[in-house]
Amino acid sequence: MMRCTLVIAMAAIILADAVSAQPQSPSCGRFEVLEDTMVETRLFRKGTYVIHSIGVPCEEVLGADGLFARFLGLGDDAPLPEPWKFLTEAGGAPKFATSAGYGFRAQRISD
Repeated sequence: MMRCTLVIAMAAIILADAVSAQPQSPSCGRFEVLEDTMVETRLFRKGTYVIHSIGVPCEEVLGADGLFARFLGLGDDAPLPEPWKFLTEAGGAPKFATSAGYGFRAQRISD
């Protein structure tokens, strides 16, 4: 019985960690990319992007001084500022992160 309780408790902890690392819903909002722009090895085509954050306050990601705008303004060959990384192995929308539970994704939704 004790082993069963321990397994259930561990499953609850793992589920809580997985849920906390999910993007905030609803999204932080939309961001307009005005021209095709490279960030490290990823092309962000001109268009409207919806931004979802994971642990990062939305106000830090959006806006002219937000993280996404700063990353877009770095230039083709410039690396992201430490400790940020572009998650090339992540599926779906492009993701930027500093750790497993802290980052944001930008999904293009229109031209």
